[in-house]
Amino acid sequence: MAQAEINKLQAATAWDSKGKKLGDVNDVHLEKESGVPAWVTVSFGLLNARKHFVPLANSRFEGDALHLAWSKSEIADAPGSANTAELSPAEESALIDYYRLRDGAEAP
Repeated sequence: MAQAEINKLQAATAWDSKGKKLGDVNDVHLEKESGVPAWVTVSFGLLNARKHFVPLANSRFEGDALHLAWSKSEIADAPGSANTAELSPAEESALIDYYRLRDGAEAP
């Protein structure tokens, strides 16, 4: 994905799987090996205080809207991260398990 496309994704408005507006995409996080966008952070709720990591898997990007594959409540209940700049391997693994992204796992 070209940098211009990543910038457009970072400027997108995020929507949950039920069509509810969540808010603006805060950051786009790339896979370390491939450089492909894998996660975004989205803030919502009172004062937008917490950034929630959400996988881009099964999501679609249309115009300036990012339609995520999970509901707001599923995203809100996901494990948090102490550092919103980068996920530790343990945090990423916990999120992969939570969102059932491993091969053979059933979707939420």
